[in-house]
Amino acid sequence: MKGNTFQELREREQHLRREVIILATEDLFSRKAFHEISMKDIAKAAKVSVASIYRYFDSQDDLLLAVLLKDIHNVNQLIQDLTRAADSSLEEISCIFVDYLLDNEATFQIACHFLIRGERDSIVFRKFESVKTVFLDRFDSGLNTMDYDRHSRVFSESFFASILGIVITHRDLAESDADKREHLYQLARFTARAFDHSMKVPSKHQRVTMP
Repeated sequence: MKGNTFQELREREQHLRREVIILATEDLFSRKAFHEISMKDIAKAAKVSVASIYRYFDSQDDLLLAVLLKDIHNVNQLIQDLTRAADSSLEEISCIFVDYLLDNEATFQIACHFLIRGERDSIVFRKFESVKTVFLDRFDSGLNTMDYDRHSRVFSESFFASILGIVITHRDLAESDADKREHLYQLARFTARAFDHSMKVPSKHQRVTMP
C-alpha cells in the first residue's frame, strides 16, 4: 500500500512539474515574440533547469505541441461558435476567426511555427497535422449547413489559410487594439464575401445553358 501511495505521489509531482513548464511556456508566448524566447527563458520562467524540461519533453516542438493541446478547450469553443455562426453568414465566421487568433497569442504563434517551419518528417508535426485535420473536419460539417457541400475540404482549407494570412500580414499595422481589430474585420469580411460568391456562382463547367 505504501509503495503504491509513493508511486502515486511521484507521478502526481511529475504531472504538476510538467504542467508548470507548459503554463510558463504559454505565458511567455502570450507576451513575447517567438524568436525572443529560448529554452533557457522557459526554464527560468518555470523555475527549473533546461535539462529538467527535456526530462518531460523530447524536444522544443514536443513542448510547443503540449501548449497547443492545452488550448483544446478554447479550440472546441471556437468550433462551436463557428457552427452556430453557420446559421448566419460567412462574414460572421471570418470575424470569429480573427477574434480567436488575436485573443490567443500563444496558440497563434505556435500554430504559425508548425505551419511554416515545422519539420514535416517529425512525429510531433504529424501529431499537429492530426489536430489540424480534426479541426477542419468539424469545420467542414458546419459548412455543409450553408450550402457549401461541394468541395467543402478545398473551401475550408482555402478559407482558413486566407484568414490566417490576413492576421499574419496586418496584425501589427495599427497602434490600438480596437483599430487593429476593426481593420482585420474589414479585410476578413471582404475575403468572406469573395469566397461566398465563388461558391454560390456556378463555374463555366457547371453552368447550364437554357434552351
